[in-house]
Amino acid sequence: MDTKVLSIFKNDENKARFTAAYDQALTEWPVPYESCFVTTSFGMTHIIKSGDVSKPPLLLIHGMTATSLMWSPNIAEWSAYYYVNCIEVPGDFGKSMLLKQMSSNEAAAEWLQELAAELQLNDFHLLGHSMGGFLALNFAMAYPKRLRSLGLLAPASSFAPLSRMFYFHMIPAVMFPTKYMIDRAFTWCMSPHHNLNLLPMSYRALITASYKNCKPKLGLLPTVYSDEELSQLKVPTLFIVGEDEVIYREAIPDVLAKASRIPDITTATVPRAGHFLSIEQKEEINRLVLDFLAKHPTSPGHT
Repeated sequence: MDTKVLSIFKNDENKARFTAAYDQALTEWPVPYESCFVTTSFGMTHIIKSGDVSKPPLLLIHGMTATSLMWSPNIAEWSAYYYVNCIEVPGDFGKSMLLKQMSSNEAAAEWLQELAAELQLNDFHLLGHSMGGFLALNFAMAYPKRLRSLGLLAPASSFAPLSRMFYFHMIPAVMFPTKYMIDRAFTWCMSPHHNLNLLPMSYRALITASYKNCKPKLGLLPTVYSDEELSQLKVPTLFIVGEDEVIYREAIPDVLAKASRIPDITTATVPRAGHFLSIEQKEEINRLVLDFLAKHPTSPGHT
């Protein structure tokens, strides 16, 4: 295997600026944590762990370019009941190190399978946002018996194609990372009821540093699953979307209708929330997630 790191950084100065912003934002993580790396054939996956190791395991996968710091508004409530592992996708913005790209859905599922094996996790809860939601669903489709439950927060594609406006706003922010382009992209993602001032200043600084100093190398675009494929998934699933979501090409009711093809699914639409629903309406998201997880307890000896 080629062991050369496929760095998201152009040079050491870019890496240093990103790392400084990341570490500053992490100082505001509201609960005790452990930062570690887990080795897979795809690279070193960075994980922020919070909570009691004896509690049921919950793995979180961030949205594309959002890093695990996006979970700061949720981690205190969730880690009170679960052993939470916030994993960062190799090739995306964050501290993970990529050795080979996840160039297919099968490869992405294998990365998570390897990671869960290294963490010695079985019968665990898995929840993801946006691209992380797609990766979580993709894993559930391939390895359903590994999961106790699946949580999807506005998963990218999965049930409906991404809107053309998504590419219109997000690609320029990556290609031409000026403050204007970055703010334009993230404002578009939010409900009209909110603005960027809702985001903690340290996290806004991290977003800016990420786009200015990193280039994503994930190598995978989210896909849409067919009704037949979705109907075969037997994992208890929670799907939450904001009423002001903008990333889908189809209307929210149509997206929910497609999601309903999963036999055991709970759906919710959150008022006054856009794509960053876990931040925009954190209290409601925290409640919905905890209520759902409580209905699907892990078996004894879950790790």
